[in-house]
Amino acid sequence: MSSVVLDSAAVLAMILKEPGGTRVETLLDAVDLGDDMNVAISAVNWCEILSRLYRENHAMTAAELAALLSGVELVPFEGPFAELAASYTRIAPWLSLGDRACLALASVRTAAAWTTDKVWARANVGVNVKILR
Repeated sequence: MSSVVLDSAAVLAMILKEPGGTRVETLLDAVDLGDDMNVAISAVNWCEILSRLYRENHAMTAAELAALLSGVELVPFEGPFAELAASYTRIAPWLSLGDRACLALASVRTAAAWTTDKVWARANVGVNVKILR
């Protein structure tokens, strides 16, 4: 089974029709078709997506985001994830909390972390990072 953790930048690229977004669409289509795929997103990244959409007055509710990401597991940001995400500050202090939350979840799940944020290429935290653009 293939495992992917989505960063907020990757999901926003899909929603806002930015480069790299079609790759997320293809992934979600595969999940909908029943491919043997485990896709997750951290609650921190979920919050980042909604915050950006609300701030920029995009007409998408949390329920609509949930429908768009049906089949994607929303994972709470709890103790072990928070501790691991915090530890990444020592290795890559330029990463945001959302970046570190995504990477921590991917690390714990031994999954690929999908993002469109090129700065992740410099983050050597032992996670398979797939930069979509």
